[in-house]
Amino acid sequence: MSEMHYEAVIVGSGFGGSVMAYRLAEAGLKVCLLERGKAYPPHSFPRSPYWMKRNFWNPSERLYGMYNMWSFEGINSVVSSGLGGGSLIYANVMLRKDEKWFVKEDLHNGGYEYWPVTRADLDPHYDRAEQMMHAEQYPFDQPPYNQTTKTIALQKAAQQLNMNWYLPKLAVTFGNEGEPPVPGEPIREEYPNIHGRTRYTCRLCGECDVGCNYGSKNTLDYTYLSAAHRLGADIRTLCEVRSFEPTEGGGYTIHYVQHDPEKEGQKLATHDPTVLPVQTMTADRLILSGGTFGSTFLLLKNQGAFPNISKLLGTRFSGNGDLINFAVRCSDSSSGKREPRIIDGGHGPVITSTVRFADHLDGEDGGNERGFYIQDAGYPEFVNWMLQVFDAPSAIDQALHVATHLVEEWLHRD
Repeated sequence: MSEMHYEAVIVGSGFGGSVMAYRLAEAGLKVCLLERGKAYPPHSFPRSPYWMKRNFWNPSERLYGMYNMWSFEGINSVVSSGLGGGSLIYANVMLRKDEKWFVKEDLHNGGYEYWPVTRADLDPHYDRAEQMMHAEQYPFDQPPYNQTTKTIALQKAAQQLNMNWYLPKLAVTFGNEGEPPVPGEPIREEYPNIHGRTRYTCRLCGECDVGCNYGSKNTLDYTYLSAAHRLGADIRTLCEVRSFEPTEGGGYTIHYVQHDPEKEGQKLATHDPTVLPVQTMTADRLILSGGTFGSTFLLLKNQGAFPNISKLLGTRFSGNGDLINFAVRCSDSSSGKREPRIIDGGHGPVITSTVRFADHLDGEDGGNERGFYIQDAGYPEFVNWMLQVFDAPSAIDQALHVATHLVEEWLHRD
């Protein structure tokens, strides 16, 4: 029978929840982590059109897939649902915030940021996170990695513009410790991972953002969560928290439902307790780590039980500022003759290198603008195939049209 009381209950297994689970378990606390999504061991991420189409989070349709779509006025977002949270679909980059960008602006006079800490304060924690995530640079100085065309292209562009190009650390395993990197080699781990499956070094397939089926990506399930599990943390998947409230005398009561993967795909009245019974546990401490949307949604939904919650909850929200652009119909004129230039976006991890653009805080070179980064980017080979076969600009439009059509069909099907 499952335990009913814990010293700490954590909701969500992304970058916040996984670190909390490990560090609290390391401190000797009795910990339970509740993740609404599934576990994804190697070779479990869908690739066929049928299963990709069903790879969405919508429990009312008994779909327990990885992609959770949120739509608001003026912004749409896709986040991850699964053991490891956003690490399952992010692009691996472990980039430290620039030390000059910890600004302290006047928030009452048009300012946007006020950082109460400095880069020096965070550096020891950055160090620990990089160590846990086994972060390393893309081995661009060795074959076959030195033939990655998108990396070469960004490096040459930066050199021509006299800009700082470098290889950021990536949470990806390219080779076993102390040995030269080799694609597709079994990874020798010090301890078994939480899935009990063999992982393989990066095969350079560009599928980082749709789930790495080879375990090359050092996602949170292979790092922090595996470590927490070894220390006795109770990690549960397909457990969706519905509500919570303070318990008289201290602590919290948490109400959740347990989804059944064997019934995936069957329509279900998810709020009918006779169909999906609500279960209860208690905790001395409750940590919400459901992400920007998940945690805020739960707090807004349960604010009646917490009358002192700030009225600013849910405000000052924005997207993450990313912009994606495609380089198409590339050419090379270095020989004096304009020739087609192949930049294979499907080769290598999604991101390999970075260029930093100056900030006004850098001085004269930054002008009056805020700084930013440009990174090379890739995509899965099946997308690369489509872009190469069809005229690239129209293919991009077609791909977006097809994706929109599939989502609309999924949202409105009977």
